Amino acid sequence: MATLELAGRVLFLCNDPEQVERQLNGADLQGVTPDALKDDVSTDEITPMSVLTRFDDRLGRMPYLGFQAGGRNLVGMDSIRNGGFSVTVAGNRYGKGSWREHSPRAEYRAGIRLVIALSFERIYRQNADNIGLFTSTDFGLIERIQRGEPIDIEELIASRDGLAASCSSRGRSCS
Repeated sequence: MATLELAGRVLFLCNDPEQVERQLNGADLQGVTPDALKDDVSTDEITPMSVLTRFDDRLGRMPYLGFQAGGRNLVGMDSIRNGGFSVTVAGNRYGKGSWREHSPRAEYRAGIRLVIALSFERIYRQNADNIGLFTSTDFGLIERIQRGEPIDIEELIASRDGLAASCSSRGRSCS
């Protein structure tokens, strides 16, 4: 049985800028409820236009540079990688906007291996599948991950279509 070991931290993309700042400064949040999470996190917030000239490892320095909470940009260059995050959690319609392949690639190169959201935009999720970035709508995973429990990959891909499951289970690109 193949498992996904997520030794890094969980980043909650909250509506409250102070909660986001606390995480970026080293605090780990517990018990975050879905209503505290930002909905409609767009590909422009994950990878703003200014980073689209890169499609290499430098993208790993830049995920969420366009993310705003409380009208403020909170995430700086290398914040995600240096913060040791391996999971991102958000609200509804994660990855909305353009078909931008840069967004899941930037997350992956920064160390994110799983994105959990209440719902995903189809194209974002397909792009994530293509590079081996896992996605899930199962919020029950969060507590398990925070306890250090490995997650069975079959559990993550059980509800996915055949091609998506094949790409994700190998944890590599299918494009």
